[in-house]
Amino acid sequence: MDNPYLFKRRKEVYVMKICKIKIALSVLLLFAVAVPVFAYVYNQTQEYTKYVPVAIVIRLPMPAQFGIYWDYECTKPVTVIDFGEIPQPRMWMYLSKYIYIRNEQADKRIWVYWNSTLRDVTTEITESWISNGTMIDASQIYYSYYSLSIPPKATLGTYNWTLTIWADY
Repeated sequence: MDNPYLFKRRKEVYVMKICKIKIALSVLLLFAVAVPVFAYVYNQTQEYTKYVPVAIVIRLPMPAQFGIYWDYECTKPVTVIDFGEIPQPRMWMYLSKYIYIRNEQADKRIWVYWNSTLRDVTTEITESWISNGTMIDASQIYYSYYSLSIPPKATLGTYNWTLTIWADY
């Protein structure tokens, strides 16, 4: 007959193997859940600590027949359009700055034109502003906005470019 001691010993070995398997599966499950969660949290915190600094220098020909201002009263001239540090977007981001253009000519209408060096800096960010050839009557103020479109996962870096504005009359 079977020895009861051997039977008890086999049962203990079997229970120990089951416990080891349960522990191994628990550790594996813990890693299977913990690693993706930590990776996700890390990625989320990294997204908000990455920035795309943007500043645009305004260049006007001298003497200018017009002024570029931040306010309707035309008391705060625009020399730099600074969007500051922009968090790297996860989807398309659209930013705008409102700008007033005043025709400084008392007796002449002007047609305003602009160009930019943005394309020399990056092809990822796009800009829009007034239509080239926008007409502004004598001593009038034209309200506009300068806009940027930044794609998701835009290349990180500092972007500076020049916006040149001129007018014909």
